[in-house]
Amino acid sequence: MDWFKTLLVAGAALWGTVGTGRAQAPPDDDRFRGAVFAAPRGDTRFLPAAGQGPLPGEEAVRRADFTQPPVPAQPTDIFDAGDAAQGREFVFGPEACPCPDPRATRVWFGAEVLLGTTRSVNIAPVVTTGPAAAGLLNAAAIGQPGTVPLFGGRRMLGDWRGGLRAEGGLWFDRAHDAGAVARFYSLYSTSDQLTGAGNGLNVVNVPQFVALGGTVVQVPAYVGFPGLTTGTVSATTQTMFAGGDLNVRLQTRQGRAWRVDALLGYRQLYLRDELGYGFTATGGVPPLAGLVTGGQSARTRNEFYGGNLGVLATAGGQRWLVEGLAAVALGVNASALDFDRSVVVAATGVPAVPLVATSTRDPMTYFGTVAEGGVRIGYRVTEHARLTVGYTALYWNNVRRAQDQVTLSPALTGATTHFFAHMLSCGAELRY
Repeated sequence: MDWFKTLLVAGAALWGTVGTGRAQAPPDDDRFRGAVFAAPRGDTRFLPAAGQGPLPGEEAVRRADFTQPPVPAQPTDIFDAGDAAQGREFVFGPEACPCPDPRATRVWFGAEVLLGTTRSVNIAPVVTTGPAAAGLLNAAAIGQPGTVPLFGGRRMLGDWRGGLRAEGGLWFDRAHDAGAVARFYSLYSTSDQLTGAGNGLNVVNVPQFVALGGTVVQVPAYVGFPGLTTGTVSATTQTMFAGGDLNVRLQTRQGRAWRVDALLGYRQLYLRDELGYGFTATGGVPPLAGLVTGGQSARTRNEFYGGNLGVLATAGGQRWLVEGLAAVALGVNASALDFDRSVVVAATGVPAVPLVATSTRDPMTYFGTVAEGGVRIGYRVTEHARLTVGYTALYWNNVRRAQDQVTLSPALTGATTHFFAHMLSCGAELRY
């Protein structure tokens, strides 16, 4: 009977489930084999159909070797813009974080050796020589044939000289979106000097200019003239330039291998110039024989104070980086001018008589503009060290220079002029 046979089969199946924990279908009954009782394809319980082997997933788990350590992920190459996790890591080094991470970058320091030049100055002939045959009052006089300047009469102080630039910065956040940077730079002072003597055989003149009746008259002061006077003379001119700025640095645009930052802060510059001479002459024609001494000194100091606004763009590839800087500052230029001139004659048997005694102190304030532009190329030797070379140009207006104040006149010019500086740099930078 069919219903009795079905009951027997169901009882056998129930007994197999209780005894073994797995339903077993009678091997001779094909009606209970198939998809109804088989585990679905890909089922994570790995429950096979009756009479079938383990599913592929179960076999994979059975054969898996969990004793082998996992393969570590390959480290990111921060020197490669295409591989760096963040563009800022490539441009500025690994991110900083509050934890003591050896890859963190929070501060940076740099130092560079400079080779620079500043705008030369045109210096009037301060000491001259010429043929004695021209006679007194004409020998070595400015404008006379045969007169040759011994000091001045040309542009000076334009030679290249050494200097130093230092930079330090701090990021305010982990993303390097905001920070502060400070710089100081200076070109060492440079000077030209002359030390000469009149030995009684040569002509050495220190031209003097006086105003007589509204007319400027040139009067020689012969430190040396054959058979008349002997003496000594020294002359010097020098210049010194330095500056610095403090800026907040804000990220404005950024790509995977480039970045543009805005700079907003304060700039200060300093420029000092000097031109001077001193002389002593003895001899003369009786009753005017005696001693003549004289000297002149012109000194200027220019200090700029103002707000600074600029843009710093950085881009690179592999270990190379290129930085471009453009900035302008507007502010005040405090200029001080000090001028002293004296000529004293002490004839035989006559007390010393000051022929010229002039002293001027002239502080002035002008509106000032400073512009800076430059480019720097860097090569990263490690994650935290970089070598750099670069060029910087700087412009500064409304400055007074001592050499421009003294001309072929008893009065000072009071003129302002432009100042330029060109600097080549080579240095290193550390980031931590």
